[in-house]
Amino acid sequence: MINKENKIKQTASLLKAIGHPIRVDIILCLSQNRNMTVTELCVNLDIHQPILSLHLGVLRNQNVIKVKKEGKKSIYSISDISIKQIISIIYHTRTLS
Repeated sequence: MINKENKIKQTASLLKAIGHPIRVDIILCLSQNRNMTVTELCVNLDIHQPILSLHLGVLRNQNVIKVKKEGKKSIYSISDISIKQIISIIYHTRTLS
């Protein structure tokens, strides 16, 4: 059983992981397109591959996204629909004000 202090630390770590503009953009992009390769993400986000890989690693470490290997390709997707919903709610609420 996870105690309250551990849950708070896990929540803070998750919020820190998703709290970078590039990572929010990655989540929004994957939310719209479901599954994407690194190349597709680079093109859609107009970002260089090494920078993207760094941010994908942070999101993977927090289980925000998952990766599936298909040959030499890595296919990324959102791990949990609740993350997609949280980002969408915040994004749309902030853009309406």
